[in-house]
Amino acid sequence: MSTYLLFSLHLYAQENAMQPDSLATYSFEMLNHQYDFYKNENPTTAKLYLDQMLLKATSLEQRVTSRLLACRHETYFGTTKKAFLHVDTAISLLQTQQNSILLGKAYERKGFVFYYKEKAYDTALDFYLKALQLAKNTNDELLRITVEHKIAALYFTIDNKEVAIQKYRTLYTETYDKTAIPYAIKVSILKSLSNVYLKKYSLHPSEKKLLDSATFFSQKGLKLAFAEKNKKDIAYLRNLLGIASFTNEAYDEALAYLAKAETTAIEIGLTARLKSVYHYKGMVFLAQQQSDSAIFYFKKNVVHLADTTKLFVFPNTYALLSESYEQKNDLKKALQYAQLAIDYTTKTYSKRAALQHTLDTKYDVPKLREKSKQLQKELQQASHTKDIWIILALLLVVILICSFVFFRRKERLNRANFEKTLAKLSKPETSIDIPKNTATTQVSEAQTETILKALAHFEQGTLFVNPDCTLSFLAQELATNTTYLSKVINTHKKQSYTEYLVNLRISYALKRLKNEKRFRAYSIVSIANDCGFKSAKSFSRAFKKSTGIYPSYYIKNLATEI
Repeated sequence: MSTYLLFSLHLYAQENAMQPDSLATYSFEMLNHQYDFYKNENPTTAKLYLDQMLLKATSLEQRVTSRLLACRHETYFGTTKKAFLHVDTAISLLQTQQNSILLGKAYERKGFVFYYKEKAYDTALDFYLKALQLAKNTNDELLRITVEHKIAALYFTIDNKEVAIQKYRTLYTETYDKTAIPYAIKVSILKSLSNVYLKKYSLHPSEKKLLDSATFFSQKGLKLAFAEKNKKDIAYLRNLLGIASFTNEAYDEALAYLAKAETTAIEIGLTARLKSVYHYKGMVFLAQQQSDSAIFYFKKNVVHLADTTKLFVFPNTYALLSESYEQKNDLKKALQYAQLAIDYTTKTYSKRAALQHTLDTKYDVPKLREKSKQLQKELQQASHTKDIWIILALLLVVILICSFVFFRRKERLNRANFEKTLAKLSKPETSIDIPKNTATTQVSEAQTETILKALAHFEQGTLFVNPDCTLSFLAQELATNTTYLSKVINTHKKQSYTEYLVNLRISYALKRLKNEKRFRAYSIVSIANDCGFKSAKSFSRAFKKSTGIYPSYYIKNLATEI
């Protein structure tokens, strides 16, 4: 069917989509094309064409095809009962016919209903294996690849990610450079590979190559999507690349990908994709300590938390809002969203006691929750306006007291850590005693003394703020080798080289911030870069670990102290 004819059909369909009688003149093939066009973006309109396909079908192939499409539609947008009804009807039609290809497709579809709707993975696998055998018997390569893909997805779902990756990579090798393989199959495999590598990296964050693989396959998929001009997949893959960049702490790159994904999704009306875009934009801004921007994007997803009968894909949205307000030092709002997080958790995660305990501990609100329940009960029993105002006043007092206690406790802790940090900076630096017995380090006394003196000189300078100041780099600068240098630092500095370097940078930051008013006016990102850190997030995390307070608090209180 020509592109012009298809475009004309789409325009005509938009004018007559709500008039099923007008579709009676369409051929089965035209209805199939229209259903394929609308099936994901507008399921309601797609259903009109599908209903006509079921009525129009005459041949065995048409009847089975329309039933399998109806099964797909009910699986994603309808009921389990109807999905099984359609696929079982298709299988019944085929049992008296010698059409193994269509029967294989029907088995694959029924397996997917068990997988997607029933979560009955063993039964799903049984039907997948039946379909796979028929695909091999009939040399139906596309059906075989489709079923193998579904089996890989099943392994991914049950957390056997090694097998899933192995199967996905095999499918990628078999399909990517083959012109006979449809675009939809190729891009689906690439998206699956990206997702499984991202998921595995989240479990093994030390294995950077997993994140690189996720990015590699996302970029491959994006290249295909651009060639196909498929904006839905372009939005999806840009979003994946944004997630990968965020995970890699490449925040500017992440925002660039996410912004493009947002633009494309809005352009084609793909509102479902925006949930993920807004979530990860919020995550980027939270990591950069841009609280207002983080709050702006997290709030865009709050509307999806209203229905507690369904678990939202990002159920931690309230908790992230609480963290954003806490970062902003708006403790009242932080407390409010912490309570909302607890309420949502109670309703949607009733069996996850550990998560409930974590939220209670972090935000210190169980007493407020219990008191609020008591006051609400008294409010319901009150029959006079005066009583209502008294109860409301009591509720306000309880909230204010709990907020005050929460704030004061946090402020006292921060103040104590601030004063402790200043006191430590005021102490004169002590010289390093070089022990006579260095046998345990396997480094001679002379070598140890030379290295320690060189380190003392190194500590007085600023070479350690160089982002490329690795162990091998420093060893070369100090005219020694990495083994000796590492052993001396481990033994005499009582820390690893990475810890040693980070502590030097934090100490440098503390001194400069205390002594240089102009430096205190820099952004957190600029301060982090000047002190040798690659991101504001890693700097803030190290600063908090070393001092017990965030850089923003230290800077703010320095001005008052000085």
